[in-house]
Amino acid sequence: MAEENASDKARSGLKKSVLGKAKEVAGALTRNDSLTTEGRLEQEQARQARKADTLSHMAEAESEEAAEHLDAVRRAGQQEREESQRRAETTASQAEREAEIRKHAAELERQEDVVRGQAGAAREAAAAEQDARREENAEVADAAADVAAAQEEHRDSARDAERARLEAEQERRRAEVLDRTLNDRDR
Repeated sequence: MAEENASDKARSGLKKSVLGKAKEVAGALTRNDSLTTEGRLEQEQARQARKADTLSHMAEAESEEAAEHLDAVRRAGQQEREESQRRAETTASQAEREAEIRKHAAELERQEDVVRGQAGAAREAAAAEQDARREENAEVADAAADVAAAQEEHRDSARDAERARLEAEQERRRAEVLDRTLNDRDR
């Protein structure tokens, strides 16, 4: 299920990237800056989504690795405790038994420190993922604002072009009327 979801995300990201590139090229060819900007923004959004997914997968892998290591440390600790108990039962000297217990306790503490360090790394990775998502959300919001501004500018340009076309049409009609009037007069 997770692989299908990852595949769907990959296909979606590739589609967005390709569509963004197509818009960028179409905008460049038609000299439509807003379309070029929109294409670049879509490509950047696809890149940011891939980056966030990569960070998420890395954090999950580190978390799983830390959990597996913790299980291994616990098993090793359990085995060491059992071995220590067997030695303690077979050893006549209380001092030797206490020394072995201290030795094993120190090793367990060291291993727990390693596990705590790995758990801290997993927390840092999760925080980095959250930061990346916040950054991505901010960039998406900025991109949306840029797209909205570009769309407004495009609408304004279209209105201005239509206004100019109508004025040119009126001038052409006036010139035709004037030509007909002058031709009628000349006859």
